[in-house]
Amino acid sequence: MTLPDYGTQGYKSILVSLDGGVAVVTINRPEQRNTFAGTLPEELIAAFDLLDRDDRVRVVVLTADPKAPAYCSGADITGGWGAIIYSEASQKEGLQAHRDGGGKVSLAIFRCRKITVAAVNGHVAGIGFTGLTIPLDFRFIWSGAKISVPFIRRGISAEAASTYLLPRLIGYSKAAGILLSGGTFTPDSPYMNGLFHQTLPTREDVFPAALAFAKELAANTSQTSVAWTKLLLWRGADTMEEQHILDSRALRELAAGHDATEGAKAFMERRKVKFTDTLSKNLSSWIPWWREIDVNYRRAKL
Repeated sequence: MTLPDYGTQGYKSILVSLDGGVAVVTINRPEQRNTFAGTLPEELIAAFDLLDRDDRVRVVVLTADPKAPAYCSGADITGGWGAIIYSEASQKEGLQAHRDGGGKVSLAIFRCRKITVAAVNGHVAGIGFTGLTIPLDFRFIWSGAKISVPFIRRGISAEAASTYLLPRLIGYSKAAGILLSGGTFTPDSPYMNGLFHQTLPTREDVFPAALAFAKELAANTSQTSVAWTKLLLWRGADTMEEQHILDSRALRELAAGHDATEGAKAFMERRKVKFTDTLSKNLSSWIPWWREIDVNYRRAKL
């Protein structure tokens, strides 16, 4: 593919930059408290799609302009729920055709085959938590951050596929405690135990720590190994025996690649690795569980 110039994409609500093998996506709506509105959803979807396909990128860090009081203060509902419930498909085809915008963003992040890191450098509410924090692989947060999950206190349900992700990340009991209380939490809450990779003492510490972590991973991990491992974790089989079959095939595919040879050689020579395999050139087409479900296929009514 033609390598994208992220500075020419015309983004209005985000900034995207490359720092070696690390792509930094910054939510850039400080005057609007980084609300999830305007062009932000569409731009995040487009950016994560590009970053997924860009072989230069090995790790993606999502953060926010620190001038805003919040990493993301949730959806802008000052005008009511109209912007959230409206979609052209639902107007034409009815209720069953609606797909929530937060979920579309969450899916774009979740489908990214690169390592993803959330640098939550401020307070976070609603979709900022469900769609812009939990779908990422690693989460860094400020210890003083307030995490507001108010859906049932606003007469709606949690969105962005969070009712799928959160129980799998921290367990059903803690997920229920968060989503069914509609409360505000801190990162050290027992309900949040295990969700964050690192909690930092100040807002200013969050992004540098996340970036350093991302750079280390970008320099020392195989792009193809990461993609296969993410697929096995999230799109694996329902039984141990079936997972064994998938694991075996993944191991066989990867072991035949240059990165596996380089990894073993670097280990024996006691030097840093120089991985060169990429998704566009070396990722096997034999990945049966990486079949995208068309979320816009609407024959079956829910």
